[in-house]
Amino acid sequence: MKNLKLHKSVVTHVEQLKDAKLVQIIANGELCYSTNSSIWRLNLNDTPRLVVNLSLTDVYITPDCDNINITSYAYYEPWDSFVVGCSNGDVLLIQENIVEIAFKCEDLISNILCSPDFERIILLTSQGHITLVTECFESLNDFNIVGVELSEKLLVNVGWGKKETQFHGSEGKAKRVVKEVIGDEDSSDDSINICWRSDSLLFAIGFLDKVSNLRSIKIFNRDGILQYISEPLSGVEAVLSWKTTKELMSFSQHTNEKYLISFMEKNGLKHGDFEIPSTINVKQLLWNHDSSILCIQCADSNSNYLLFLSCTNYAWQIKKWMTIENKIITAKWLLDNSIQLITDNGIYYTLYWAETLCTSSPGTLDWVAVIDYSSVLLTPFKQVIIPPPMFDVKLTVDSPVDSVLYMPHNQSKNGNDIFIITSDQTVHFYHYTEESYVKSKTIYKVSNMSGIFNHWFWLNENTVIFSLSDIGNIHHICVAKIDDDFKQITKHIVELPVVTILNHAKGALIQLSDGQLLLWIEKLNILDPYLRLLEECTHLSIMDDKIYALGVSKRLFENDKVILNNIGSFCVRYPFVLAATLNQKLIAYNIHPTKDNNDQYHRRIESGSKIITVTGNSVILQLPRGNLETIKPRPLTILSAVELIQDQKYLTAFDLLRKERINLNVLCDLDPLKFIEDLNEFIIQVKDPSWISLYITELEDKNYLNTVYASQFQENNVQELDSKVFTICSRLMNTLEKLDKDIYAFPLLGCYVKLKRFDLALNLASMNNDYLKHLLFLVDVDRLYKASLAEYNLEMAMKIINNSQLDPKEYVPFLKELEKMECHYMRYTIDDKLGNKELALKNLVHCGGQFEKCLKYIIDNNLYSYSLTLFNQDQNEYKTIAKHFADLLYSKIDYKHAALIYNRSSERNKAIDAYLKAGFWKESLELSYELNFDDSKIKIIKSNILSMLSSTQKFREAADFAEFELKDSKLAVDYSIKAQDYAHALYLARSRSILDSDLEKYIKSSCLNTAQNLISDINSQNENFVTLAKRLVELKKENSSDTTQYDNLNDTSSEISSVSSYRTSSTRTSCRSARKQQRKMWNLKKGNFREEPTIILTLKQIIQKLENYIDNVKSICFLLVRFEEFDIGHTLQTTLESFQASILHQKSTVWPIFNETEQTIEDAILLSPLKIIPDKSWKLSILE
Repeated sequence: MKNLKLHKSVVTHVEQLKDAKLVQIIANGELCYSTNSSIWRLNLNDTPRLVVNLSLTDVYITPDCDNINITSYAYYEPWDSFVVGCSNGDVLLIQENIVEIAFKCEDLISNILCSPDFERIILLTSQGHITLVTECFESLNDFNIVGVELSEKLLVNVGWGKKETQFHGSEGKAKRVVKEVIGDEDSSDDSINICWRSDSLLFAIGFLDKVSNLRSIKIFNRDGILQYISEPLSGVEAVLSWKTTKELMSFSQHTNEKYLISFMEKNGLKHGDFEIPSTINVKQLLWNHDSSILCIQCADSNSNYLLFLSCTNYAWQIKKWMTIENKIITAKWLLDNSIQLITDNGIYYTLYWAETLCTSSPGTLDWVAVIDYSSVLLTPFKQVIIPPPMFDVKLTVDSPVDSVLYMPHNQSKNGNDIFIITSDQTVHFYHYTEESYVKSKTIYKVSNMSGIFNHWFWLNENTVIFSLSDIGNIHHICVAKIDDDFKQITKHIVELPVVTILNHAKGALIQLSDGQLLLWIEKLNILDPYLRLLEECTHLSIMDDKIYALGVSKRLFENDKVILNNIGSFCVRYPFVLAATLNQKLIAYNIHPTKDNNDQYHRRIESGSKIITVTGNSVILQLPRGNLETIKPRPLTILSAVELIQDQKYLTAFDLLRKERINLNVLCDLDPLKFIEDLNEFIIQVKDPSWISLYITELEDKNYLNTVYASQFQENNVQELDSKVFTICSRLMNTLEKLDKDIYAFPLLGCYVKLKRFDLALNLASMNNDYLKHLLFLVDVDRLYKASLAEYNLEMAMKIINNSQLDPKEYVPFLKELEKMECHYMRYTIDDKLGNKELALKNLVHCGGQFEKCLKYIIDNNLYSYSLTLFNQDQNEYKTIAKHFADLLYSKIDYKHAALIYNRSSERNKAIDAYLKAGFWKESLELSYELNFDDSKIKIIKSNILSMLSSTQKFREAADFAEFELKDSKLAVDYSIKAQDYAHALYLARSRSILDSDLEKYIKSSCLNTAQNLISDINSQNENFVTLAKRLVELKKENSSDTTQYDNLNDTSSEISSVSSYRTSSTRTSCRSARKQQRKMWNLKKGNFREEPTIILTLKQIIQKLENYIDNVKSICFLLVRFEEFDIGHTLQTTLESFQASILHQKSTVWPIFNETEQTIEDAILLSPLKIIPDKSWKLSILE
């Protein structure tokens, strides 16, 4: 499906070549030429350098040497030297201006040919004598081409029979007759031509056998030993060339009024051919480096031509026909796929070739046009996929086709129209209508300008742009109007050869050979710089205002950024760039990577595959041999389905998703609310109940476009719908029931199952046995059986057993037994079997007279809370159940709830003890009053309450209880002292007139003792705080100088939040070992890897104690002043003040102020400092 394009061209004039006798191209831009007695070497844009002049050398200094001329020469690349043949038979070696006679022949040397590896040199004399020598000019073989006979590789008869008895397939019996090959009538060309195979192992010599009057080809090995002789063929011409891929030789041949390029195997047998126009004569066959392009140099009576051909599926097609006005004297392919040729008037052409595709723009029928001489073979891939060389439509013109153009679809009402330019610059316009092409216009000889016309581009309905390369390396961009038949052409000079022209919103983009992109602005008719690519690119496309270009280095660029490497071909399909790599992968690159782009779509393809076009959700690839392969990448399929859904083409989208095995949730995941609105339209389009059932079966709550297909569909505007299955199935169920419940019975069953409405499903399934079978297909039979039992539908349960693989012996007796039971007891039995314990209990209660069984069922299944709701609080059953429930709670040490339940049972007195043990002494005492306990029992309860408060160290609460309930003021004072509420103790003692000197002394001593303890405790905390703060400063200095340690801190700091994960993730680690591990982690031991966060946590805990210290010191100091203990009060106040000052001073050390860029530590402890307010209102001025 590929054509050839002239990628760029350079045409220069070399004045020195006009009188040249023999011209050879050495390398790109370097050549050599000869006169009768001299050889010159020439670099373009430089002066010629003399290689040798026979009249000036020391080799020929005698007068009889004046008539010696140069008859042939060859450039010897390894030594950068020349091998020159002379008219006297001498072979000269010229190296570094040193001339020596390397070999002598008896006759004039007519041709010298080096092998590709330069290890062998063939010398051909005018008498047809061949001499093969080594690179050191040691003779290997010497023979006359006509007389040499086979000595090796002789044919052997293995007894396969005569030709007359062999099978010849479809050619029939006529093939059995051995046809006599008649000699050629025209045998005027008796020249000898020689060609080497590219691996230098064989060479072939073509010559005229004057006996048979036929040209014959003999194949020799690298030592000059004859290996094979060609079979007799008539019409063979003196043109011979070996393909660079080694397998075949090519030559021209006239047979039966046909002009052929034929192929021959190394054994001399013909191997196929193809026809070329008979109006020309072939002069030379030239193969590029990989034999993908064949250049035929030919001529007729008027001009010289270059024909460029390529092969697809063994069919050779003429892709380019170039007319060269003057005679071509030499031509050579270079490794960069350029061919260089020189004409007899000194014009030096450099033509760079590349493969190209002629495809219509997106939005059309996706035409692909293939050039074949004077025909254009067209295939619309949107409608039909036809492998080459076959086609769907063929358009034929009078002259060889040069280019085929399609107008950009956004510039035309019909992007299927075609524009054909022929080699004689005739333009043909074809309009596509009603599935056929009609010629609408022809313009003959659009321009008389000289030069090479190239890069034709159809911009819009009235504008055509092309490039023009003229002699002197002058390049133009030409703009022509179609409506005036190209009579006025605007030319813009550019500095470098043009490489590509492509469409742009403002006009056209032109790429030059250095990667520079110029923008031709149509409205202003000017060229402006647009963008510079990093290198020259062979293929460009524009999408979303971005340039995508494939460079010569096989890198794919997005503007000036490399996005993919190792790319062989690519094609754009918004929003994807589809690329075939050289390592056998097809990649879909999304140009809007809004989500994680690491999961990029790719799949394996055959080696050497090239992308031809993209149509719909299909990528058409052409394999190296020419066959086509269609691949449907998942991203394109999803994209096509989304477009169909947006256009409300639900049936087409459904069919596409089903065929490509894409989850049908995509139908609603793009816009769930819109899909719900269109449910009626969806059902009308799809119609088929089985398809609707399939869709319902695949419905899931998750959004597939955001999860499963997120890497293939990277869009941000995908909406999420909570309870998607419930919402869609509910609406779909209502819609189907309104349309026709019988037709859409299967989809309805699917909706019921998704909604878990098995009651409705079973009800519908009971109407038809087929419905039941379908329901059994949707739902597991055990689940459906249990659902029927849950509905107490024994008849349906029996049907399910009969229509399934369940064993009747196991299930039928149970069902029959159920039928005999009383209604509520049957339901109890069913619910109990299904595990519906609460329903079973409810049905058992309704049976009546079964309380003992109910109680046992409640106790066995722990249904206390639910069972209480089934009885009234006044009922004995209720109180009995409550009593058992409270006993259970009491045994589990849940005293609070046990007390509440006991209070509602028949044994309310037990609630008193439960309240007391739960710490609710007021409720306990209140209940005892409510139950009218006598004084002795109440006294015992009060005694228990006081013991409980004392044991739990609730001394302040015990003081109040002793004061108000026991009326024991002395006991209340004792408990106030224990609570360290000395002010309250003094108040009680004085108010109750029980304060004496001993009691006052006791209160004072207790207060002094508390003050001493506070001083000691505060000093200890202060010392610990200062020590840890100093260590923290040291750690910070170490971490700042050791970045590795800081990194370790950053890594380990996250473990603060991962401790619980660590503990729960290891199933083998006990709670005890987990606590031990945690203690190790938060150890203040020096050198611990978590030492710094542990110190900060400890400092934070110390600071948090400051608030309590302030409250305690404030109250104690107040009492000390009352007791006139000023010294100890001053000491206590000063100690706390010193501690507070230390904390305020070290705050910046514990929690430094981070910059935004420095806040990289993830530890919450380090980033959440405490608010420390420097408050001194607690101090007493009298103690300062």
